[in-house]
Amino acid sequence: MLVDYPSPMIKQALVVVYVLASSQLAQADIYRWVDPKGHTHFSDRRPAEAAAQVLPPEADQGDSAMTDGSETRESADLQPSLGPYDAFDILAPSAGTVLVQPTDTLAVRLLLEPPLQEGHRLELVNNGRPAVLEPGVTQVQMEAVGFGPHHLQLRVKDSLGATVAATPVHELELREATPPGILP
Repeated sequence: MLVDYPSPMIKQALVVVYVLASSQLAQADIYRWVDPKGHTHFSDRRPAEAAAQVLPPEADQGDSAMTDGSETRESADLQPSLGPYDAFDILAPSAGTVLVQPTDTLAVRLLLEPPLQEGHRLELVNNGRPAVLEPGVTQVQMEAVGFGPHHLQLRVKDSLGATVAATPVHELELREATPPGILP
């Protein structure tokens, strides 16, 4: 299987897009509500027809249960599913990995076969913060993600924003390398 890696110029553009999207998402309110069918939804737009709870931006919404005891962010619609794709996964870093390195960057390689369908978009979610990826991208360099635990998941969304495919969540830890001669 041949893996098509984007050119350095495209990689730089993706990093800029990721940083801009992350900064905009960090400043936006996130709303949570449950629809009449009992499905929990999250959005940056307040729903007109439902009472919504505003989630604090500093809260880790990837794993924590809501204060009212309802579903977590990883609800049934975000469980691993191939959807209409034959293969969909995060190839690297592997789940459970502890990366020790001097910078807080994450290189993520992904697999999606066949290519993204018309009307679908690919999101890389790191610690509950989604970033939209360009179609055809198979490798992303995420900069300034911070040292500590990370929860990565890839999702394919349709034109209405519904999740049609999702990878398992890859839990990993990024640790800062200790310079030579200094004890941790």
